[in-house]
Amino acid sequence: MDCAGQWITEVTDVTKADSIDFVQFFQALWGNPPFAWQQELADRVSGNADGMSEWPEAIDLPTASGKTACVDIAVFALAKQASRMDRGEIITAPRRIFFVVDRRVIVDQAFERARKIAQKLCEAENGVLKNVADSLRQIAFGATSGYEDEIPLRAYALRGGMFRSEAWARDPLQPIVVASTVDQVGSRLLFRAYGRGSGAWPVYAALIANDSLILLDEAHCAQPFMQTLQAVHRYRQWAHTPLERAFHPVVMSATPPRELSRVFRDGSDEIRNPNHRLGRRQLAHKPAVLKRVGRAKGKRVTVELAKSLAGSALDLVDDRLRAIVVFVNRVATARETYEHLKKTEDIDVVKLTGRMRPLDKDYVVENHLQELQSNRSEERELERPVIVVATQTLEVGADLDFDGLVTECASLDALRQRFGRLNRMGRFIDSRAVILIREDQAQPKKGDEDDPVYGAALTKTWDWLNENKDENDEVDFGIAYLDSKVSKEDCVEALNAPSLDAPVMLPAHVDCWAQTAPEPRPSPDVALFLHGPREGVADVQVCWRADIDLTTPEGKESALEALSLCPPSSGESLPVPIGVFKRWLSGEKADDDSSDVEGMERDIGQVGEGARGAKQNVVRWRGTRETRLRDDITADPNHIRPGDVIVVPTNHPGGHERLGDFPPKSVESVDTLDIGDQAHMAARAKPILRLHRKLVDAWPEELTSVKEEIGDLLKKIDQMSEQDEISEALGEILDDLAELSPKDCWLSEVAGELAKELNGTKLRRACRIVGENQIVIVGSRQIDRLINGADTFSDEDDLSASGISHKNGRPVRLESHLRGVETFVRRYAVGCGLPDELIDAVARAGLLHDVGKIDPRFQALLRGGVRLWDGEPLAKSGQMSKSKTIVGVGAEEGYPRGGRHELLSVRLAESAQTLLPQNRELRDLVLHMIASHHGHCRPFAPVVRDAMCVNSRYGWDDEWMHWSGPTNLERLDSGVAERYWRLVRRYGWWGLAWLEALLRLADWRRSELEETNDEDS
Repeated sequence: MDCAGQWITEVTDVTKADSIDFVQFFQALWGNPPFAWQQELADRVSGNADGMSEWPEAIDLPTASGKTACVDIAVFALAKQASRMDRGEIITAPRRIFFVVDRRVIVDQAFERARKIAQKLCEAENGVLKNVADSLRQIAFGATSGYEDEIPLRAYALRGGMFRSEAWARDPLQPIVVASTVDQVGSRLLFRAYGRGSGAWPVYAALIANDSLILLDEAHCAQPFMQTLQAVHRYRQWAHTPLERAFHPVVMSATPPRELSRVFRDGSDEIRNPNHRLGRRQLAHKPAVLKRVGRAKGKRVTVELAKSLAGSALDLVDDRLRAIVVFVNRVATARETYEHLKKTEDIDVVKLTGRMRPLDKDYVVENHLQELQSNRSEERELERPVIVVATQTLEVGADLDFDGLVTECASLDALRQRFGRLNRMGRFIDSRAVILIREDQAQPKKGDEDDPVYGAALTKTWDWLNENKDENDEVDFGIAYLDSKVSKEDCVEALNAPSLDAPVMLPAHVDCWAQTAPEPRPSPDVALFLHGPREGVADVQVCWRADIDLTTPEGKESALEALSLCPPSSGESLPVPIGVFKRWLSGEKADDDSSDVEGMERDIGQVGEGARGAKQNVVRWRGTRETRLRDDITADPNHIRPGDVIVVPTNHPGGHERLGDFPPKSVESVDTLDIGDQAHMAARAKPILRLHRKLVDAWPEELTSVKEEIGDLLKKIDQMSEQDEISEALGEILDDLAELSPKDCWLSEVAGELAKELNGTKLRRACRIVGENQIVIVGSRQIDRLINGADTFSDEDDLSASGISHKNGRPVRLESHLRGVETFVRRYAVGCGLPDELIDAVARAGLLHDVGKIDPRFQALLRGGVRLWDGEPLAKSGQMSKSKTIVGVGAEEGYPRGGRHELLSVRLAESAQTLLPQNRELRDLVLHMIASHHGHCRPFAPVVRDAMCVNSRYGWDDEWMHWSGPTNLERLDSGVAERYWRLVRRYGWWGLAWLEALLRLADWRRSELEETNDEDS
């Protein structure tokens, strides 16, 4: 290693990165060499003479084999291709790596690994890692010079797919790793992103279907998604001019589907070598006792099973076995088992289910699971025994190492995954395990339904285990020993969880999905193509807010305004099965008897009038643009749809305990359920502070004096006629909060950032009074430590998307914005290796995309209502309000409700043919990219009722563009739809979306640059 390190420090030319050996790279990352299979796979996908990455269809390896190192391999293979840019060749390795599981995970090993890789590459100052990092920087920038400030690799966890939680979708050139689920990646791939407004659907589909590697990990039930991925792989080529972007779906499983032909396996001797790290893991003994719970049947099935699970876990605890995990099949069983165990003194008990908010998950992982990580298992010394109660959330993705294991019986493949957490590192300990089964599943009666997750395989697995017990009535679940038994069985498929087939995907399906604006009705349900024809549907995402009152008309108006200022974020949102939520909303008993495998929970369908007991409203949040007062504030369960984002008042009588699992600190009072400010800061890297009596009362006791100040201020809002008086009081409050808040409290950072950013006029402009009893202070300056993980773009509506300014408050000039977007999109197109004619076409679209903002009414809005102005036209201005009341402001200036500047941009561009390509197909592309750069015109333009005959003129390169009156592009004979379909047939469904995405991402990134810099640049 010393020699290798010395040799690599002499390499200063980044183009020599293709000479780096994977062993050197891996050793520099982790301090030990890769396993033989890891090196072999790295050679295969990065070492071909023609430079093409040939990933297998499946990777067949047992648990604890280090499969997450496929992330390292993919990153390495991409870095090796940087030298192709010197030769003018296209990068063919995937830039985006998606690590996908089919369940709600708590500990995401792939994300943590990717995050560490990204951090080490970013911080590397010399040697192998610096060499690889610079290669990735070149690829991220799209050029072989000027790349020094780029981030080499970014890592994201896509949890819940919440509104504005898409930081991963920032840049088409950026190498990234995304850890996510079948629902989130699959719905985005098929143009139907769960929990998101339709405007951005094509962008997500494009980024997942192009330049991407999809690693589908340890899938019990993910065969339908695998089949869908293969269908997408075929249909990507259905185009007159396919764009030839990389797309590699790969299944990683110990039992890969038989229909896959290109399967990679470990052919080395390491797994059989007891002196090798991998061999110790494979050869460790894991004896398990079988136990039948005779009383677990009927109405007491959950109580009796939980009691027995808890007792078995306590029996395993001794001086040697101090870290125990309990696996159960249902959320309700986990909760009941936890309640039994927490009565025991001198033992720490942790509950982990998929019904947790990400910020709560992070807290639990940080405070309770660090000592259980595999890399600490050899040296750890726990002061107190720890028992972790978990659902399927820990089956995959969790690099935890336990001394003992208790599990409810499941299918054989699920049990093998669970036992992968027992003595994961092959330590020299006598690990122990117990497998329990309910009486009604050990001996099911005729007519009993099969288990909804594991089907008949659960009972068949129990019978098989009993047939294969040894003389001690135990079954050894050590990987090598169980494999030796399973390999001899012809009936092994019957012991695995049932797998379904996805429907045959037809071109007509894709035609429907690709139409995103407006979405056709009916439209094929993507859930069938993700999970097969089962009754399960997507979860809803639920968050709580203390500052909304949905009981009066005024309260509803104020609630929507408050939510538009601080929209729901993924960090505060809880995944809840739709059937559970509908029962909860209707006032019925809402016990969660579902699993934590995606797509298993069924919808309960229509709820009858007699069952709707609660009659308390919630908000279906669909974004500032799409949420409607009449339709989306509802107490009717029948209005709830799969994938909805639901906002619940904290005083809702249904309570929160039946919907999710929360650490004790999160539910000290109902109002502490509201973590919107913290989640907003984490998701957007911008501070916000909502001052409302309920929220302020939940602040720490150390802030009593400040809380009293705020309380007095809120009481006097309606009496304070001068905005200066309010902002002066707020300035003092922010200073006091920054000084007095506990340093580990989020309030300290938020108040400090706001106080640093806002003063005088800026504070007045950032202060919003909502209703009669709330003040919201909205910061616009990004927090440096959070900016890389933030989702900073806005694509909601014509007006709010223009309500930004430079960091110093100056407005953004239109010409500067257009030239800036052109520069970005040209760099993207060149970096992606597009042909010259396409590069010029997308660049021209960037140059013309916002010329429609020259509309005099729009310019008046950007100038705070000044109708007569002298000076350069503007593209964006901080004087434009960002709240829902902006619609009213627009009406005052004569700008039509729902107006779309991009439609006027199309008409203006059409008026100056010399500014457009002479080739008809390229001219079509430029006009479509302009029309669709906010997600519309796929295939129809939105209806805009504009009765005014306004003249708009804009000059560019001595060529004048002009249009008078409404655009009329919403008419069926406008040619917008025909143009869309011509381009779909030319470039393909995902190819056209990809070209659109180049411009839209360039627009977003340019806007971000403008917002974070003081001047035009």
